[in-house]
This record gives sequence, structure tokens and C-alpha cells, in this order.
Amino acid sequence: MALVIDDLGRSMEEIETLGRLGIPITYAVLPFESETPEVVAALHRRGEEVLCHLPMQPVHGQNPGPGALLYGMGEEELRKATSAALAAVPGAVGVNNHMGSRLSADEPSMRAVLGVLAHRGLFFLDSRTSSQSVGYRVASALGVPAAERQVFLDSDMRPEAVREQFLLALKTAGKRGSAIAIGHPHPSTLAVLMAEVPQARALGYRFVTVSKLLNRPRPQTAAGTP
Repeated sequence: MALVIDDLGRSMEEIETLGRLGIPITYAVLPFESETPEVVAALHRRGEEVLCHLPMQPVHGQNPGPGALLYGMGEEELRKATSAALAAVPGAVGVNNHMGSRLSADEPSMRAVLGVLAHRGLFFLDSRTSSQSVGYRVASALGVPAAERQVFLDSDMRPEAVREQFLLALKTAGKRGSAIAIGHPHPSTLAVLMAEVPQARALGYRFVTVSKLLNRPRPQTAAGTP
């Protein structure tokens, strides 16, 4: 199972807690938060896998944060915004979307964004914030290594709900052979992981980074230029 923790970049304490789990984790860092540079530098010193957690426009009007990619931006504007976000998370090996239920459902927009990844040799993890997302399909068409999230751990932040979702992720991994679960650095999520990860390992589940679970397609069309 691959465990991804989103929304990092606001606190060093969060990554220190996660490091104590003693398993591979993929860390998704927002590009323009108060402690993004410090968090990214610390993760690289530890040899961790880092993603740029790319803010994208959602459907229902929530604020995706600074540097967001918005529906209605032109292709060149989207490419520049994607490149700026990647520059703020140096050394990221891939990208996953932060929010994005609106933008990730728009194929021309996603082709512009994913063309940048294709040019740079990065991978894309589709967070699947919408069932209408075309991200994984477009990435595959462009030859971008890609994966999709199977389980969200903490849409409901009550500890009992997080535990139930973690057990669902294990069950999914057992059925499929692997699973990708996304969580956030909420206190309840971190507490559940500290309790449940050792038990999962004792049962024989193996934790890996997302890069170990990618589909690596051949491109069907030429990737756009960044």
C-alpha cells in the first residue's frame, strides 16, 4: 500500500510526526505555503518521496489556495502556473492535484498541465476528487507515468471513521494487490496511523511509495511543450 499525505507545507511538526511511522510515505507539498521551502528541504535531507500538490479549481467554490490553476485559463497560462508551482517544490518527482474537481474534468486544461509533466519526466497521481476526472486517462495518452487514488482516509475526521477507511484501504490492497490511500496531517489521522500501521505491517502488508505503483504507458499522442 502507498500512503500519501497531502496539504503539507504549513508546519515542520507534521512531517516530523509522520517520519516516526517508520514506513515509506509519499509527501505532497503545497507550493506556496508559509513553510514550503523548509518542509521540502527537510524531506529531501531525509530522502523522502516528494510531490508537488498542485492547487486546482474545484466545483463548489472552495479556495484552492495561492497559485491555483483555474478553469478558463489559457493553455500557456496553465503551463506557466504549473511550472511556477514545480519551481516552488524543487526535486518533486511527481504531481498530484489539490482539490481540482472542476479543472481535472476538463481535457484541454489537463492536457496543458500534463504536457509540462511529460516534458520534465514527472509522474501524475490523480487524487480523484471528482469521478469525472480525466487526469489519469490524459496522462496515459501523453505517456506520463500515472496512478489513481483508491481511498481517502479522512474526509470524515472522526478517529473511528479514519480507522474504518484505513481498514478499507488494506482490504482494497488485499483484493487488487495494491492500493493508494490519501490522508491529511490532521491530529486524528496521525493518531490512527500511529496505532494501525504497526498492526498492518505485522499482518504482512508492505508499505511503498507511489512511484512503485505507477502505470507507465507509451505515449499515444505528442506531449505539449511546457
